[in-house]
Amino acid sequence: MNNSPTSNEETQSIACRRIQNCRTKLWSSCLLTAAALAIASVTSACGGGNLFENAVTRSDSDKAQAALESGNVDSAISTLEDYLQKNPNDTAARSMLANAYLKKSGVDLLKIGSSMSSGASGQSDWTSVSGALPAGTSENIGNMQAAIDVLKNIPESQRTDDQNYQLAIAQTTLAVTVAKKATGDGSGQMTDEKVDQMSDSDARTIYDALQGSKNASGAMSSPNDGLTKVGSLADTVEQQPGSTPEERLRNFLKSQN
Repeated sequence: MNNSPTSNEETQSIACRRIQNCRTKLWSSCLLTAAALAIASVTSACGGGNLFENAVTRSDSDKAQAALESGNVDSAISTLEDYLQKNPNDTAARSMLANAYLKKSGVDLLKIGSSMSSGASGQSDWTSVSGALPAGTSENIGNMQAAIDVLKNIPESQRTDDQNYQLAIAQTTLAVTVAKKATGDGSGQMTDEKVDQMSDSDARTIYDALQGSKNASGAMSSPNDGLTKVGSLADTVEQQPGSTPEERLRNFLKSQN
């Protein structure tokens, strides 16, 4: 057996390295355990959710808001639709998405109310409201239906005045764009012949949308003049002769020519 100083030094060096490795592994294990316990504690305190996942989805909502403000409407819509798949009860995000659909069709919520309430002398109420709203294209109709669906997913008892205002504007715009499309050129210039040729499905959509706008504005604490005018249009439809909503709607449109 070799008991030379060199052999002893090597033996001690090997032992020291083993001890150091053990300490390092132990320390790493302690750190991992502490981190796991900390995450478990935070997760439990947050109701069992993933704290970091929530942080990511919240930034998605902020990203959509920034896109909307910069005019990148399609990006905002895509981001918000994905966000709401994970957070369906976020009513603020629903309002943002509805606004994005309205903006995509050129409907400015800050201006549209006053635009609908004004009109040239001698114009019918329908003509002044219709003139303030976009053309009757399939895309605009689809945008309005999407905005309505998004807002209707908020329980009626939970909707704010702003959300009811959005819903009323979307319903009014749907009624007008469907009516304009039924003219064949999207302009809204109707004749009795074109009204008679309107399908029952389109007539019912316009009727239901006008009534829906009246109901949404009626839930507001103080609807503006433009929505009050739309509500009076819905009442006028009901006063027309006809045994069905479709017949009353057609007679109403003929009276507005």
